Amino acid sequence: MKLVSEFLQLNLLSVALILGIIIMLIENRRERPYGTDHVIAIVIMLSVIVVNAGIRDWFMLFGYDSERNYSRDVVLTLFNLRTATEHILFPLIAYVELLLIAPVQKKHIIFIPEVVCIISEIANIAKPGIIFRYNKHLDCADGPLMMLPYFVGMIYLLLLMRYSILFIKEKEMSKGATVIFIVFLTLAECYLEAAGKVKDLMDEIVALDVIIYYFYLVAIYQSEMKIKLRTSELELERSKRMLMISQIQPHFMYNSLTSITYLCDKDASQAKKALIDFSKFLRKNLEAMSHKNLVPITEEIEHTKVYLSLEKIRFGEDLDIVFDINDIDFMLPVLTVQPLVENAVKHGINRSESGCGTVCISTEETEEFHKVIIRDDGGGFDVNTLKDLDGSHIGIFNVRKRLYDECGGKLIIKSAPDEGTECTILIPKEIHDENSGN
Repeated sequence: MKLVSEFLQLNLLSVALILGIIIMLIENRRERPYGTDHVIAIVIMLSVIVVNAGIRDWFMLFGYDSERNYSRDVVLTLFNLRTATEHILFPLIAYVELLLIAPVQKKHIIFIPEVVCIISEIANIAKPGIIFRYNKHLDCADGPLMMLPYFVGMIYLLLLMRYSILFIKEKEMSKGATVIFIVFLTLAECYLEAAGKVKDLMDEIVALDVIIYYFYLVAIYQSEMKIKLRTSELELERSKRMLMISQIQPHFMYNSLTSITYLCDKDASQAKKALIDFSKFLRKNLEAMSHKNLVPITEEIEHTKVYLSLEKIRFGEDLDIVFDINDIDFMLPVLTVQPLVENAVKHGINRSESGCGTVCISTEETEEFHKVIIRDDGGGFDVNTLKDLDGSHIGIFNVRKRLYDECGGKLIIKSAPDEGTECTILIPKEIHDENSGN
């Protein structure tokens, strides 16, 4: 217990920071944001360095004998190995940080300085004095290449600085600022240690660097996940829309074909025109399944006119249609007007007491919105029933959802039994301008 207590006392900050990184890694083990493997490698190397330093400190406190000659002792060999390991690992950590942070293309070439460092440290173990040497009392003396490990680490830090400038130029401001702070923190520690202001804080600084950047990675990852989730939701809604569009109401097809069959005997030219309109209607519905962008209001109006021409065959003089188009300079999701007009005919006019009525489609422009208004003087309904989202109102729900998801639009419905219905589509002007590229 005393050994553990002394180790923690001497390395408490390092251990706390490393444990903090490990906790973050465990917390994000399922998501595994980009760079997690690099962070794990750095944590392992930091842990080796901390344990390495802890063993040295423990030995100097409890096992060191100032009167003893260590020149041919195994302890001297272990001290050489310990220092060489530390000299190799710190530049290697800087290299892994570089791989973690920057889009390094020539990884093998950049690794060459670390290879030189490793070879030099091995050579120093075989013949002490090239980089460092311990005397018989375990006092460390610098060799001619003592600055080599620090020089290698500095190369990687300078490369990090270079990439941070590139990040800022590419408008990745948060990433560039984060990397600059990490490099500044590390360089400041190197300077303070060289000036004798601090001692043996490099492992703590590196651990802090990793925590800072890992927080950045997690934040970016979560932001990307939100975007991906939103994109997936939109794709799912588009899929639902395509499914809805592909399921053309059987009753409408049956009624239209029955009306066309009737016209074949009564008026061949009208039957031909009706067949052309029916073909246009089917083609528009099929084309709508491949639409991913907004469409001009003029296309929606034309498709609605085709639909109404087919309904007019069935209703005849019982269905009056009025178009009052004053605004045509905007776009909206495909097949949003026609389903609302279909509801006006099917649930408004057809279910009114007289079985006849008028449907009016108009467009107008305000300061904030482009408006599409569909009015009917039919049976009307209680708008509170829309909350139930039963089968008769699923088309309204679908239109409302697509308007909101695809262009930030709204669908406002006003209705009351026996008083008709008014559906208003609101398309925000700023959303329209962004989608139209203005």
